[in-house]
Amino acid sequence: MNQLPQLITFDGEARSGKGTVVGQVKDYLRDECGRRVMLIDAGQVFRVLVVAGTRAGIDVDDPAAIDAFLADDANAEAAVRLVKDVYHMSKSERDGLLYTNQVGANSAKFGARPLSQQFKDDLLKKWLRDARNEGYDTVLLDGRALTEVGQMLADDGLCEFTLGFYFVCDPIVGARRTLGYAATPYNELTDEKCAEVDELVEQIHIRNQKDRERDVQPIIPPVGAPTWRLPCPAPKTPTTPPMYVVDTSAEMTKAQMSDGPAQLVAHQLLL
Repeated sequence: MNQLPQLITFDGEARSGKGTVVGQVKDYLRDECGRRVMLIDAGQVFRVLVVAGTRAGIDVDDPAAIDAFLADDANAEAAVRLVKDVYHMSKSERDGLLYTNQVGANSAKFGARPLSQQFKDDLLKKWLRDARNEGYDTVLLDGRALTEVGQMLADDGLCEFTLGFYFVCDPIVGARRTLGYAATPYNELTDEKCAEVDELVEQIHIRNQKDRERDVQPIIPPVGAPTWRLPCPAPKTPTTPPMYVVDTSAEMTKAQMSDGPAQLVAHQLLL
């Protein structure tokens, strides 16, 4: 039997850069460290559920309708099939289907429902078992509320919870990066571009508020974790496993945002 994979979680707020960092960390561990790495996007599961529910004609603003959809075994099986289909799509096809503003906003509505969280947790457990059976030594988990989830997966004997990051970012900085305006300060943008940024900032605030206030697996920073302001060196952390609140608000390149976390993960995996 293969050894348990080591789990690294990438948690945090909307548009905080965690997706960018986790992708770069995966490449670094694979290409520079020779690790067998599986990347799991837990947040993508909720986006798939939004698409599946929309195709079924449910009212995504009605919590009872979402619950009824999720409670139907046939719907759950169709959603699992869609998860598999999405995995085999090209990036452009997947982004076009899942990563629209509307799907992003509606994914918070699904994420607030307990049955959605159970659907996601059941998939994570399956994927962790698959990772071990297939010989992956490292699993990177991208999503929200992962301190609780990571501990659950470790308690179930599916992994070693090795390290956790919780990402935060000034919403204006996050919105500018998302829209491709990172090189231009907000006060130097055109009125039209400022309006785009403002609209996305409002969406970020709404998404984070809903994720913080949901009854099941709300997003909260890990207790006792120090704040690591990139691109500065990582501070010491007293938590077990090591946990960090990673602030990506400074003006920096993608490499500057990713290099520190990648090197810290590589070091931690060797301990």
